[in-house]
Amino acid sequence: MKTVALIETNHGNGHHLTYLRLFTKCLLELGHRVMAFYPQPDELTTWTKLNCAEHSERLWTFKLDKAKRRKIPLIGLAPQPVAVIERWRHAASAICQASEKIGFSPDLVFFNWLDNYLSHYLPHPIIDYVFPYNWSGIYFRPGILRFGERSLTGLGEPLAHYAVAKSSRCQALAMLNEELVEALQQELRKPVIAFPDITDETPPEPNFSLAKEIREKAGSRKVIGLIGSLSKRKGILTLLESAQQSTQENWFFVLAGALVENLFHQDFDRRLTDDYRRVKQFIESPPPNCFFYLESIPDDGKFNAVIDACDVLFAAYENFPYSSNLLTKAAVFKKPIIVSEGFCMAERVKKFRFGVAIPEGDVSKCIQALHYLCDQPDAVGTKLNPDFDGYKSLHSREQIRHVFELILSRIDAQLMVA
Repeated sequence: MKTVALIETNHGNGHHLTYLRLFTKCLLELGHRVMAFYPQPDELTTWTKLNCAEHSERLWTFKLDKAKRRKIPLIGLAPQPVAVIERWRHAASAICQASEKIGFSPDLVFFNWLDNYLSHYLPHPIIDYVFPYNWSGIYFRPGILRFGERSLTGLGEPLAHYAVAKSSRCQALAMLNEELVEALQQELRKPVIAFPDITDETPPEPNFSLAKEIREKAGSRKVIGLIGSLSKRKGILTLLESAQQSTQENWFFVLAGALVENLFHQDFDRRLTDDYRRVKQFIESPPPNCFFYLESIPDDGKFNAVIDACDVLFAAYENFPYSSNLLTKAAVFKKPIIVSEGFCMAERVKKFRFGVAIPEGDVSKCIQALHYLCDQPDAVGTKLNPDFDGYKSLHSREQIRHVFELILSRIDAQLMVA
């Protein structure tokens, strides 16, 4: 039996709580003890007692909020590397206090969102000094895809965003973008693991009013859904303009989720502000083939009921070279999906044949894709020959067990050598 500390400071945003719950359940079922750090720990404790009651006595939960970014006189907010060091200190302090309280320390600390603990221009010896625990975590949005390579003036070598992973205390690096695994593994000379992009597979709540309303309003029309938080990067304008240009088609467009206004105003770009105004115009005077539900759908059974009410899912995101677990939702509920060309999601959809990739922001290609997927009674089965089960298996909860077993085996191997 080992003790694993799970660190998750993102609260109420997307899949963060889902991941924390599923990781906790997996580790408890493997026979380990879990120390979980989260802003609202009761949300995990209650769920575990309901879904993993026989093991819940091996779970200890602790409240942990995000570290506040300090202000430095004459400079303002602390530079990113300094802020990241403070996050490591903050986590180390919380773990130390919790360990003193329960009488033992973690064998492994796993950061559910490791990105918050990485930065350019940050060498690993500093982190080794402030964080005296074995660690691992999921690198969701690799810096090479977000920022490109960076280097200080006069230095020829790039400064990797993930440089702290060179620490001997880093047992493995997990990431969703499987196409980067081999290159990073060669550079770091330690396991880099393709982590499954899991999702909650709770059966759809049969009596959820929103799902019923969608089906009633759609009638015989095919339902095309953009489900989840609604922001510019989700390709919302592409879908809305496609809807506006296809009112004569037998299609019904559903946009369900919280509208994230601040993400239309990044960098004070006026064009983004205008995009938000355009979206608001659609909402206030919707085309007859559109339906809006602008509230979060946090409950998994309800969310899955809305997914299940759709015939086609839309995920043609903008400037998004990462993974999305909406693909896993699509596989679980056997829904064809539209994604953007050129990125990780497009490669997966092509490999497992359960959707269509279009050029980012291309309305005409989006409409073509909808014709391809919607016009025939059994278009998906006859045209795509989708391997939903293959994708679902690759990104299943069972795969999480293998990942944690691999990482924890590294600690066993080090103890044997010592």
